[in-house]
Amino acid sequence: MVTGQGRAVRLSPELIVDAAVRIAARAEPDGLTGRALGEELGVDRSAVWRHFADRDALLLAVGDRLMAMALERMPDGLGPREVLQELARSLVQVFEAHPYVGAAVASRTTRGPGEFAAMETMLAALAELGLDESNVARYQRMLADTVLAYAGMRAGCAALPHDVRDADEHAWAGTYATLSPERYPAIARHLPHLAAQDDEAVFQTLMEAFWLAVDATARSASRDADV
Repeated sequence: MVTGQGRAVRLSPELIVDAAVRIAARAEPDGLTGRALGEELGVDRSAVWRHFADRDALLLAVGDRLMAMALERMPDGLGPREVLQELARSLVQVFEAHPYVGAAVASRTTRGPGEFAAMETMLAALAELGLDESNVARYQRMLADTVLAYAGMRAGCAALPHDVRDADEHAWAGTYATLSPERYPAIARHLPHLAAQDDEAVFQTLMEAFWLAVDATARSASRDADV
């Protein structure tokens, strides 16, 4: 038990992760430091590191919590295709809403209950779609890698200073619009359509490509079974 700000605080890993998630939602870049967590919890900063070996261990625990949060957002009663679609969307949203942690953990494996539950959900849904075991594993990896890469990119963008992010988002109407059509004819020809794309369109296209691959493999397996 640690005394902080006039009250007794019984620290636990769960309580520390709760605090780290709150800080992460405020998009504070130093949210996983002992100082920030100590201030959030009202304890001495050194108390945090009695529960986590180092900052990386804490990062993985918070990242695992984000995966659990993504699962908790999903409605009940979905079919396998909708489960995968909604889990992918939810992961992107949660990582983007906690940008510094989302960007840092997207390329990691957390090895925790949140990750285990997400993988179990994905594997079970893919199996329901008629894929054999090897293809279930292959497409789970494909979807996880693709969605986490996209979620990490969106989180990285959200962590940028507002003026930097605004400049990046308006590049089509700025830098790209000034390029020479003679030197960059393809860019000039497609620029209006490039500028019209948004995050939702990109996400939907990623999922469409995934479903095309899954459906083609399932059809092929069905034809082989009928032979």
